[in-house]
Amino acid sequence: MVEQGEKPTILSYGALLSALEKGKLYDEALRVWEHMIKVGVKPNLYAYTILASIYVGQGKFEMVESVITEMVDSGVEPTVVTYNAIISGCAHNGMGTSAFEWFDRLKGKNISPNEITYEMLILALGRDSKPILAYEMYLRAHNEGLRLSSKAYDAVVYSAKAFGATIDVDTLGPRPLEKKKKVKPRKNLSEFCNLADLPRRSKPFDKVELYSQDTKESNNVGT
Repeated sequence: MVEQGEKPTILSYGALLSALEKGKLYDEALRVWEHMIKVGVKPNLYAYTILASIYVGQGKFEMVESVITEMVDSGVEPTVVTYNAIISGCAHNGMGTSAFEWFDRLKGKNISPNEITYEMLILALGRDSKPILAYEMYLRAHNEGLRLSSKAYDAVVYSAKAFGATIDVDTLGPRPLEKKKKVKPRKNLSEFCNLADLPRRSKPFDKVELYSQDTKESNNVGT
């Protein structure tokens, strides 16, 4: 891409960051982020959300705080998607308390939680030996008119059994039907680049090209 005289855009950076974050290649993702900022590409909501997810994956919640602050200072308001990504990261790492704290922040910002918010929160609480709170969150979501999946229902029931908590299962209502899963092929970095509207090429766009651009720009400054 750089060899063709084209500069990476926020779309191409976002695709690469997403691929690295999903692969838990956090250090590599942070280097890409640093380079993106260095060459003057402004992050958007999607990129900031990925960055927050990276820091959650590393357990660096003070850095998650700084990401939210930087977003607001840059005029990019966090949305329910941003908070869902953070809460989801907490769920995958068994951090129920942290997930609930971020849920409280979302509510404090007058952002309405959706099904994903509650499901990730319930999973986090259930895994972190907080079955009663998970049960209460399920009921709250139901009272707000949200329809949660069988995964959230099972998390409440199994957590209560595992940790010896007494809950009234009848108040949960019937177990939701299983959602049909659509099988999607895994995307490699080349496909991510295609999604980011990059030109077709014989080999996938990778991190080396990003860094080579910086080297060329530095050399041009010195000439």
